[in-house]
Amino acid sequence: MIIAINARTLRAVPRDGIGWFTLEVVRGIVRDHPEHRFVLIGDRRYDRLPVKGDRQAEGLRNAHESKDIKLPGNGEGHKERLLTNNYRDYYGVPVDGDNVEYVTIPIRTVHPLLWQVWHEYLLPPVLRRTGADLFIAPDGMMPLRTDVPCIPVIHDLNHEHRPGDIPRGECRYYRRRFPLFAERGVRVATVSHYSAGDISEKYGINPGKIDVVPNGVADIFSPPFPGEAEETRRQYTGGRPYFLFVSNFSPRKNVEAVIRAFEIFRRNGGGDYVLLLAGRRLYLTKEMDRHLAASPYGKDILFTGSVTRDVLRRLYGAAEALTFVPWLEGFGIPVVEAQRCGTPCILSDSSSLPEVSGGAALCVSPADADAIADAMASLVTDGALRRRLAAEGHANSLRYTWEKAAGEMWKSIMKATGGTA
Repeated sequence: MIIAINARTLRAVPRDGIGWFTLEVVRGIVRDHPEHRFVLIGDRRYDRLPVKGDRQAEGLRNAHESKDIKLPGNGEGHKERLLTNNYRDYYGVPVDGDNVEYVTIPIRTVHPLLWQVWHEYLLPPVLRRTGADLFIAPDGMMPLRTDVPCIPVIHDLNHEHRPGDIPRGECRYYRRRFPLFAERGVRVATVSHYSAGDISEKYGINPGKIDVVPNGVADIFSPPFPGEAEETRRQYTGGRPYFLFVSNFSPRKNVEAVIRAFEIFRRNGGGDYVLLLAGRRLYLTKEMDRHLAASPYGKDILFTGSVTRDVLRRLYGAAEALTFVPWLEGFGIPVVEAQRCGTPCILSDSSSLPEVSGGAALCVSPADADAIADAMASLVTDGALRRRLAAEGHANSLRYTWEKAAGEMWKSIMKATGGTA
């Protein structure tokens, strides 16, 4: 069977939860099913690693096989790159395997109009030419102008519940297209039972058509080694204890409430703590910037920027708690990563987070900064509570692995193909 996959969000170092889902699940199903062929269709080429000595020229000759594909409106055809068996010399190629091909449709999809062109006009001819039996869309975006059965992975419906949190053009595309993706998909996958129920209710989709494929926790995440937590605090906060926030910075993540809660905690005599924000800006961060500028504790609110998984493991392990109170979350990968590292969590009491945390967290209203601050104070003063949440959280996190995620995705594929896979 030939399985085509939308690889626009496939990167060797993903930027967000959808990117990690794409990388880990695609890597898993490719590894577990060598009897099938996978065609990964993206909008950019992957760059080559430096090759030393005389192998450089040979690597340049052998690592790419070219294929001419006539794109609509281009009578002369357009040269596409298929990375085949020798692509291991190329930097950033995320998924390895002799049963993998990479196909590039060379239009960078950086705007909703380009999303439309790429998916509806350029992608369907490629699916026909590759002979795809099934198309999987890890970011939910699939072509409507194709006869190839599709499985969109719809992670959440933030665009329906909080449209103001998303740039207007992107939100308009999501709200017009995602109901059609859910309707036209032969199956729909999502990452939590909360999101499954939300998709079913909002879009009128039969619950039996929706498959839950939870995210996982990478093996690198574990409790800190002896002395590691102290060293991490010395490196990032001058030795001071800290509360940790991990995610991108966008309105949905509710960073402002974390900042307000930290201010209340400090004002009420919580101690000489730091708030450490790990992540990158996404969009619409003016409100967060306003709160930071006005905060009397601004010098104690520190940014790490984007960090590697190994650094993130250390940051989790040395933190007093993960403080993660988004307005809406389809899953919340930082929750189970922090739990795997033995770190207590303060979470929103809404959307998917009570489900994903397995009850092993302090869940509060994301609108109540006082309640978030009280949870911070409880974890600082109640050692027994910290130990209980650390132990129960770690046990809960063991339910989530990327191997299980790949297995659940394959079950969805089996259903979509009538068990012929």
